[in-house]
Amino acid sequence: MSEYITVFDIEILNNDPTSICSIGIVVLKDKRVVDTYYSLVKPHNLTFDKYRYGVHHIRPKSLQKERSFKEVWEEIHHFFEDMIVVSHDVQNDMAHIRACLKQAHIPYPTLRMSCTNVIAHILSPELEKYNIADLSEFYNVPLNDAHNALSDAKACAFILVKMLNNNHYDTLLSFHEQMHLELGVMKPGYYKNIISPDHALLALHPLVHPLSNMSIVFTGKLHNERAELEKMTHQAHAFVAREVNSHTNYLVVGMKDYKNARYGNKNNKVKKALSLMKAGQDLKIISEYEYIKLIKAV
Repeated sequence: MSEYITVFDIEILNNDPTSICSIGIVVLKDKRVVDTYYSLVKPHNLTFDKYRYGVHHIRPKSLQKERSFKEVWEEIHHFFEDMIVVSHDVQNDMAHIRACLKQAHIPYPTLRMSCTNVIAHILSPELEKYNIADLSEFYNVPLNDAHNALSDAKACAFILVKMLNNNHYDTLLSFHEQMHLELGVMKPGYYKNIISPDHALLALHPLVHPLSNMSIVFTGKLHNERAELEKMTHQAHAFVAREVNSHTNYLVVGMKDYKNARYGNKNNKVKKALSLMKAGQDLKIISEYEYIKLIKAV
């Protein structure tokens, strides 16, 4: 059976997460390009951002007559629905896609996600930089117009093919299976990110515990020593993070103020977690006591 992959890139007009101003798409069938797409997008917020303009050179006034994300999505949704979707920073890029879908009152598509940044960290751990430009040079891939969304999507697609071929993987799915690397998942009302690039190399082992490869954040007044909780977390092959973000799987709240903190009262990490959960993230808020039980369940 053929493997179809949608590789995409977006450019952002300003700091508004819904300000996608261009999107480029490359469709691979068995590692060969079979379709491409490019469009400018008119976001609701047309605020000028000097820094981002310096990156992609797209001015707000050049978007005045372009279509909205909702209109563009009608044309491109089939590139995402029931597909394996890849970008060079899929965690961040899909966060912008989700924000735009939410703003347009469009349900999330059902798809799986991979990331060339994560794959490069695994297959080329000796590199110092992993941006598109450096990887294009390393893998001898043309990058004709950096920060043009279609040009970047093409480079990302060719980098992906080079990485798979150089390491003798017939398909992207076979790479994920052999590396025990879970794909990210998105479907209506739900999403779970692929692991972050920083943790990619540490996650290459069979799952030995229900918490394996998960990102854990602690908050509140803990009954147990934080160092001991972190040690137990590492023994379960999970990762301790300091901040709640789109990679967080569990927010563990100290027993001493769990009743108040779990509702977001005076706790910014809980507020952030509740916001992400409302957006569909696979994230749980549990007490320190529940976490200890979960750790010792195996």
